[in-house]
Amino acid sequence: STVASSMITVTGLVFSLTMVVLAQAAQQYGSLVLGNFMRDRGNQVVLGTFTASFIYSLLVLRTINSTENNVFVPNLSGLIGVVLAIISLAVLIYFIHHISESIQATTIITRIGKTLLGAIDDLYPEALGVDELESGSERASQLTVLEHFDKQSAVIHANASGYLQMIDEQKLMDAAREHDVILKLRPRPGDFMVEGSLLGGIYPAVRVSDPLASAISGALILGSTRTQTQDMALLFNQLVTIAVRALSPAINDPYTAVMCIDRLGEALCRLGGRELPSPYRYDEAGNLRIITRALSFEDMIKAAFDEIRRYGCSDLLVSRHLLQTLRMVGECAKPDYGTMLRAYATLVWEQSRRQFEEERDRIDLDDEYHAAAQALAPI
Repeated sequence: STVASSMITVTGLVFSLTMVVLAQAAQQYGSLVLGNFMRDRGNQVVLGTFTASFIYSLLVLRTINSTENNVFVPNLSGLIGVVLAIISLAVLIYFIHHISESIQATTIITRIGKTLLGAIDDLYPEALGVDELESGSERASQLTVLEHFDKQSAVIHANASGYLQMIDEQKLMDAAREHDVILKLRPRPGDFMVEGSLLGGIYPAVRVSDPLASAISGALILGSTRTQTQDMALLFNQLVTIAVRALSPAINDPYTAVMCIDRLGEALCRLGGRELPSPYRYDEAGNLRIITRALSFEDMIKAAFDEIRRYGCSDLLVSRHLLQTLRMVGECAKPDYGTMLRAYATLVWEQSRRQFEEERDRIDLDDEYHAAAQALAPI
């Protein structure tokens, strides 16, 4: 009875502390990061331990009964209940340390950064079908199809509203191969789709059928929120949200923004050295089957740095660190991206330079820009 009453009290305390931390995290870091707290394995283990101890104690209490001549007490079960109480005390000490550590900006940023790197490894090493054709005649025939695609294709519309959480690419490929068509998808994972809005096209139009439309709809998984399964931009957005909030006048913490830039730069370095998938996907026979809106490296640069550039251009530390990070990305990425990275570095430099009145600040920014420009695309 003592174990049961104490466990339910401590469980209420843990839930209260968790809600306070969630409210503080949402206010300081944005609601996008709340999913990381809800998925935290440590918090789940703590709450599960307390709840399990409480339920176990209640079940044991039910077995205790007494008569005029005898009292039945399950000694072994009582011993297990005491052991669970001791374990719960240890878990409570861990929870106090864990919850205080989990709301630190360094911990949150590091966790999101590692998740982003894992998403890059999951999404980009493997490709669907074949993304290149070796035969020049096959390329020419596919280009001819693309020229007439919009005129000779049938449009398809979304049959529900929600965020596109995941695309079953293999199911789409199988449907396109079975019906011998080319599918062109307009939305990307993370986009919000409205019922009746344009989903894409099917070429040729004469092969459109209800089974094909049903297969396409079944391959697109919608939900009420964005998820990290295929929406890598969501992880970029989480880091950017933390950085932008840190740069707001109410918080004014450029060092937190710098940590976010470091993690974003790390992710771009890993992306820059890999082959990004082509928007044109071919089956094993070399036939074009799927056309998607694939994310380009330039799209990812903009997703990572555009908002930080707009809100942090008046801070010399942030502006210089953006230039340093772009130079670092250029050193890790393929040489083909050098010109694009230099153009973006020029945009950062020009926008930031207009914000500084002190000549010393302008000189420091100029030195950082010239070093980055020379390293990215020397003229």
